[in-house]
Amino acid sequence: MSSSTTYTNPIIPGFAPDPSIIFVDDTFYLTWTHIANGLHSTSQLSLLNANTDVFPISPTTPLYATQGLLAPTIRYHDAPITPSSFSEPIYFDFQGIDPSLFFDPSSSRAYIQDSHRAGPVHDPQCSIRQFEVEISSGKPLSPLRKLWRGIKGDDAEGPHVYFHSGWYYLLVAEGGTFEGHMITMARARNIWGPYEGCERNPVLTSKDMEEETVRHVGHGDLVQDGQGLWWGVCLGVRKQKGSYPLGRETFLMPVTWEDGGWPEFEQPRMTFEREGVVVKGTRDVEVSRWDGIVENNFIRGSDQEKYEFGGDGAVLVPSETSLDAKTGTTTFVGRRQRSLSCTVIVTLQIPKRDYGKWKAGLAVYKDNFRHAEIYVDRGLSKLCYSSVMGKDDTRAIIEGKRIEEGAEVQLRIEASSDSYTFKYKIGSELFESLGTLDTMGITALDFTGPLFGIFANGASADSSTKINFRGFTVR
Repeated sequence: MSSSTTYTNPIIPGFAPDPSIIFVDDTFYLTWTHIANGLHSTSQLSLLNANTDVFPISPTTPLYATQGLLAPTIRYHDAPITPSSFSEPIYFDFQGIDPSLFFDPSSSRAYIQDSHRAGPVHDPQCSIRQFEVEISSGKPLSPLRKLWRGIKGDDAEGPHVYFHSGWYYLLVAEGGTFEGHMITMARARNIWGPYEGCERNPVLTSKDMEEETVRHVGHGDLVQDGQGLWWGVCLGVRKQKGSYPLGRETFLMPVTWEDGGWPEFEQPRMTFEREGVVVKGTRDVEVSRWDGIVENNFIRGSDQEKYEFGGDGAVLVPSETSLDAKTGTTTFVGRRQRSLSCTVIVTLQIPKRDYGKWKAGLAVYKDNFRHAEIYVDRGLSKLCYSSVMGKDDTRAIIEGKRIEEGAEVQLRIEASSDSYTFKYKIGSELFESLGTLDTMGITALDFTGPLFGIFANGASADSSTKINFRGFTVR
């Protein structure tokens, strides 16, 4: 039936920026930046609701010397979409960022657009460039040409091209990725231009909109559903009391696009309604506790010999390196923080007859300069809380109760928009608080957000210690 449907943002919570989206056979497919080497996470959205099937596109050829897959574009061209349908990477020579792909419906030709940086980081002088490409090989079929410099003239990025009502529309992101972020558009009758900017540019921004919860909006994409309705997706942050600890997330908004005109974006809101949507139902999706590799996040890769996963349990072998390590990996597996208010809990079993000096517990981890954890310090035989905030390695440590070998301890983090509270419970005792962290400590102009995860480290290289965790839950 046709009715007014309510939507809730963000549709991809927990540092999922730079979204790109398509609609194929009654299903929405969405990609976003994944800061992990060689793993491209793609979500499949049913009817624009929050139920997702998530699968990895993980080529057998690793991607060396990369910062992950930044601002990937997803486009459809005459093939089924399944996890096994993605090929090995096809490389092309283009010295830019934020590549986009456009299949021209008026011809059989394909084009790649990109943001080309001619200057240093502090003065990027970015412009959008394009070349025709042989899609099967990555071979350029035309010279590289400049399309548009945007309205600012120096930082255009995140390009996407659409063909609509006889016009080629170019969408770009400008103004950086924080407070001044925006989406601007230009159009031309020819794929090569000349492109003329929209008189209403920027077509979307939240700059200086202090009353808005969704801020820093920009870097987006457009899609038309099976009913002919247009939608936009963009990155943004949930800013409350100056804090936005979850980083850049993916937000959805209605778009109106009349023939011959410019798309009109509604401002992203935490909830909104849209008339005339045909609701066909939803589907429930189950994601296993630890077995699904897409949900698991490691620190700069992982030594898989130090992990055993099964059901809701995990066995970790402590690494020599700690969460402070600036290079290499450490034994840690986590999940994105998806909600500002949530509770994380896990049970840890202290091994018997183990007299090592390892540390193992539950952490909120932003990066090696900003993290906090509640853990068992086997060397001290105590429960402890510690936090590191800032590059000066200033550490706060609070020691709690002594804990004996063979004991069972529950660790807990209670998160709100203001703080993280770290608690523990030994056996049948009541939970006790050991430390608190202000969310402002992990709020900054960052590309990523926090993870909740379990860890084990501090052991010697020949350690045979195994730490058992079970019941890891985020609710």
